[in-house]
Order: sequence, then structure tokens, then C-alpha cells
Amino acid sequence: METKRLIRREASPVHAKVQIASLTEEGRALLDRAYQEVIVLERALTDAFTPSEHAALSELLDRATAVLIGQTRRTGTAQD
Repeated sequence: METKRLIRREASPVHAKVQIASLTEEGRALLDRAYQEVIVLERALTDAFTPSEHAALSELLDRATAVLIGQTRRTGTAQD
């Protein structure tokens, strides 16, 4: 990302071994464009379902996300 000029790294003023990464103007512009594309996609998905279907899908996705997070935590703990 640094070679693409999306971020810049600078030495920390507090810790010699720490590099602070921050977005460049180009990086911020790319992030803003990506965010706008996500909004368009979310609207398209919302429009593809009735309100009750959208609510049911959201609930199912929330449950699936909770399971995945739980699995990730268990897997991460087992490896520590």
C-alpha cells in the first residue's frame, strides 16, 4: 500500500521501533470511493427483498456472524 502511495509510514515520536501508518490523500480518496460502492451495493440488496425478507435475512446473517466470531475466538485461543 505504501508503494501505491495509499499510506505513508512515519517513525513514532514516542517509540523507536513503532511505525505509524496513515492514509495519504490518494488512500483517503480510494477509501471514500470504496465506501460509496458499498452503499450502492447495500441499497441494491435491500431493494431485492421485501421488508420482511430483509429483516429475516438480516437476522440470519447476524446469527451466522455470531457463530463465525465464536469459532474464530475458539480457534485463536487454541493456537495461543
